[in-house]
Formats: sequence, structure tokens, C-alpha cells
Amino acid sequence: MPLISDPQQVAAVYARAADCGLCLANFCTANPYTTEAILRSAYEFGQEHGLQAVPIVVSATANYPIEPQLVSYTHLKNAALGLKALVDDVNLMVAPGSPYADLQVMLHFDHGQPEADESLFDWAAEYCATIMYDASDWPMAENIEKTRRFVERMRGRTLVEGAVAEIAQAVEHANVPLTEPEEAERFYRETGVFLIVPDLGTEHRATATAAHYDGDRARAITARIGKRIVLHGSSSLPDADLPRLASDGIAKINVWTVFERVGGQAVARYMLSELA
Repeated sequence: MPLISDPQQVAAVYARAADCGLCLANFCTANPYTTEAILRSAYEFGQEHGLQAVPIVVSATANYPIEPQLVSYTHLKNAALGLKALVDDVNLMVAPGSPYADLQVMLHFDHGQPEADESLFDWAAEYCATIMYDASDWPMAENIEKTRRFVERMRGRTLVEGAVAEIAQAVEHANVPLTEPEEAERFYRETGVFLIVPDLGTEHRATATAAHYDGDRARAITARIGKRIVLHGSSSLPDADLPRLASDGIAKINVWTVFERVGGQAVARYMLSELA
């Protein structure tokens, strides 16, 4: 089926997942091979479990300084061309006749930078189900105002994910306070975003030591705003934490670092076996 980008249809997919006690999986990509691997995994998961129309979110950052995935998507090292290539790749792979045609695929523009990505937002809104507008570098009041204006600008075109707080990089959390439920509710109410990204103790660029995910905090936020939380840094969690996320009110989880880690390990094993 075609990419799902209409805001009402996107909201319906999220609502259906919440009603079923599930959170959606958001897999990041930085090249065409990873893009197809995401779709193939969703397809094979559906085949294995007898499921039709499996929902899957494919996402990428553009000029996010920590990980500019769309810049890396082509050898041209240009985020705009990377975005167009990603859209073209996914449209091709979900076209009639493809084994992935039955998937419910949504694109997500991750960690959109208010200044560096400004030239990409309007084009992305035509194809992306959601755009994360990341103004978390600004003080809370300014973050809220910037995000509120962006929500108004995108109304009827795409749904907006807002960043209540910047998610810490590996080993930074010792001095970073987690998001308070009152703070999360204020951000959600005053900006009008569809989804929020609070800091619940996970970390980007996960280290070998598991971060402490605060499920009680997630449930307290959910009690105030409903199932509207996006969990970044899920690769920092132990597998035992994953089944509880939906019941904590997590609507979507982002996955990237584990791709790099496990993929790199697989390549290393292959090379060692071939050289042995």
C-alpha cells in the first residue's frame, strides 16, 4: 500500500496500536540497505505470526549534528538528496507487486533542527507521517513557543513530535535531571504536539552498561496526557524492559544504535570466518 502520511490516517494507526496494547517500532536508517532490511524484517515478522498490514515506522535524521543520517544516505553527502532518495526507495519497495506492499509504512523525520533543517521541513511534510521538531537546546519557554509555532505551520499536513528535553548521550545522565510529569504535561498542552519525547533515563549512543529507564515516570506522564510518549534511546535498555513499555504508555520506540552494534558484530564475524 502507499506510504501513510495523511494525519488522520497516521493518528488512526497510532490509536489502533494503543488499543491493542502495543507501541510502534521506529527503526532509523542511514542507507538503502538498512531501509530494505527494516521492511524485510517487518514483512517476515508478519509472515511468522500470521499478521496482515504490519505497521512500521522508518525514520532518519537530516542535519542533526550527532548523527546526520540523511547526509550519509547517499555518497553525495547532501541531506535534501538523502531525503528524496529515502522517499523514492520506500515508495518503490511498497509498490504493487512487492512483497512489502501489504505493510503499513510511515516515514518519520527525526530530530528536525529548527535552523539547520528549515529548508527541508515543507518538503518532508508532503511524505512524512510525523516530524520531530527538536528545540530542546532552547530554554523551556522558548522551546514551547518555537514548537507551538511549528505545530501551527504543519497543521493538516503532518503530525509533530516535540522534544520536552534533550536525551542525554552515553554516560551523561549523572548530572541530567529527568523530565517531571508536570513539565511534560505543560509542554504537551501548550504546544499542541501529537507526541512528546521526555527524558526517562535512556541514552543515545548506548554504552555497554544499561541505562535506568524510569517506568514509574512514564506512567505518571501517561496519566496526565494519555499514550503520547516516544522513547528515544531504546537500545540502552535490557531486553527484559521491552515488553512493559506499551503498558507504561509508550506510543513509539526509536531504534538505531543496536543496528550499528549488532550489524558491525555480524560483519566482523563474517570476515573472521572467511579469513579463518
